[in-house]
Amino acid sequence: MQKISTCLLVLALVVLSGCSLKVVPEAVPGGIVSPDGKSLSLTRNDVTITVGAVEEEAFANAEGLITSLQVEITNSGESEVLFDNDSFIVVDADKRQYFSVPPEKVRQMLTKETYYLIPYPYVGFYYLEDYEKSAYKNSTNTSLPYYYEFYPENLFAQALPMGPLIPKAKIHGLVYFQLDLAAQKAFALQVYRKGSSRSAPPDYLFPFKVVK
Repeated sequence: MQKISTCLLVLALVVLSGCSLKVVPEAVPGGIVSPDGKSLSLTRNDVTITVGAVEEEAFANAEGLITSLQVEITNSGESEVLFDNDSFIVVDADKRQYFSVPPEKVRQMLTKETYYLIPYPYVGFYYLEDYEKSAYKNSTNTSLPYYYEFYPENLFAQALPMGPLIPKAKIHGLVYFQLDLAAQKAFALQVYRKGSSRSAPPDYLFPFKVVK
């Protein structure tokens, strides 16, 4: 079979034995932790934001790791509200700051001329032949991990829509950061409405601890 030289990328999830990582929201005044303990909700001025970590999704790439947070925003008010990519900032336990990465940039980072393997938790395949060889080998050897397909167009389909949120409506999706969760002890997502000063406290603060 000839290699397909078009820009085809398949990301595969590797479930590794002995790899354990859990991202837990921390209680804050006025916040509500979900019954399953995986997300945190805050309401300010008729707008509710719920954030949960997607610790399984850390995309391998040549420039580091991309991980994602699941975000839902509900506007219960009578006026539209606006959030954009600059509204979301992560600050880790060492006070390092991470801006959100637009899905277009994530795709550029992932689309390379070779495939690569890192220990946690994704393997990327650029060519279909490489993927099919691995899939065949995996199907004939039960000791190898299970692979889950993830196509680059899903980066856009699953991303949080950016733009005006009209009254009585909601949006949800993933916000991406160039962040290695496995290297973190704790982090906080700071959310600012469009036009809010970054010198002031964030409009919403979602702290998480990383349990290994």
